[in-house]
Amino acid sequence: MRIAIAHDSITQLGGAERVLEALHELYPEAPVFTLVYDQKLKDHFVGWTIVSSPLQYLYNFIPKLQYLLPLIPLALNSFNLKDFDLVISSSSSFIKNLKVPKGVKHISYCHTPTRFLWLEQREYLKKEVPGFLRPIIALYLKWLKSWDFKQAQKVDFFWANSENVSARIRKYYHRESEVLYPWVDLTKFYPSTPKEEYYLVAGRLQAHKRVDLVIEAFNKLGKELHVIGTGRDEKHLKSIAKENIFFLGRVGDQQLCNEYSSAKAFIFPQEEDFGLMPLEANAAGTPVIAFGKGGALETVLPDKTGVFFKEQRSDSIIQAITEFEKKTFSAEDLFEQAQRFSKVVFKERIKELLLKEGLL
Repeated sequence: MRIAIAHDSITQLGGAERVLEALHELYPEAPVFTLVYDQKLKDHFVGWTIVSSPLQYLYNFIPKLQYLLPLIPLALNSFNLKDFDLVISSSSSFIKNLKVPKGVKHISYCHTPTRFLWLEQREYLKKEVPGFLRPIIALYLKWLKSWDFKQAQKVDFFWANSENVSARIRKYYHRESEVLYPWVDLTKFYPSTPKEEYYLVAGRLQAHKRVDLVIEAFNKLGKELHVIGTGRDEKHLKSIAKENIFFLGRVGDQQLCNEYSSAKAFIFPQEEDFGLMPLEANAAGTPVIAFGKGGALETVLPDKTGVFFKEQRSDSIIQAITEFEKKTFSAEDLFEQAQRFSKVVFKERIKELLLKEGLL
């Protein structure tokens, strides 16, 4: 089959880009269509054929895709897909809404229905839009939400990155989906250093990641905590942290692996669509203390690869740490759980789904 791949935007290297990477490994001849492509990442995509939309010209001068939001529906009509049999889109926003010619099948790998339309519109308007513009933007988002729903009905097959997201697709788009979990890189994350007496939290330092709750908990406990990552909340978090809390900033893959490996536990305080970091920690031989909601319910096995806390409160985290320290965890169980989400398993599941849908 003549296959094309589509991806929202290539502006960072996160979990969605790992999915893109595996898709491209399966179909290396497939061009990748995307709204915008940040040239700073070109060394990571050597040998790829990447086709960006006309928004690229504006993005080169205004490297903030959110400022180009009104133009996205038009940009999605610009791609020429008539020479393909199948389009596989990797989407957490709008690339699933691209115009696919009649007779071309379209599979959307959905990381989540567009968050700021369906899940966080009120928060988006409050945090990202100046007050005097909110009524106008709210009207536009109402139209955009309707358009997003209509376009989702044109997708032939949905693949969801978790049962959590599959339920959202059913709720917001009224569509059924097959679950295809993302993969964890077992070549980058493995037991690399001896255990030490600190706990670890990592990721973007933004309010919704709830690192503030972890810092509050460790301020009270006095135990050593390492914090990896940067973000808009970094200054505030440093200002409230006591001397037992160490901020390591942005680190490379090997240092992250070592931090995972040496930690007593990795703490995952946020609610995520899926969340790869608990599995990276497991692959490095470290159990997880996670908020018991969202994607973590599908990656953390209670009392086998970690423990849950029930509420996003510092005292709930303290209670979970107290329970955690009474338990023992098997390195074999941790690695076995990570293996269930390997790249090999991911690729085999894609082939299985294509066969099931009569596309292979």
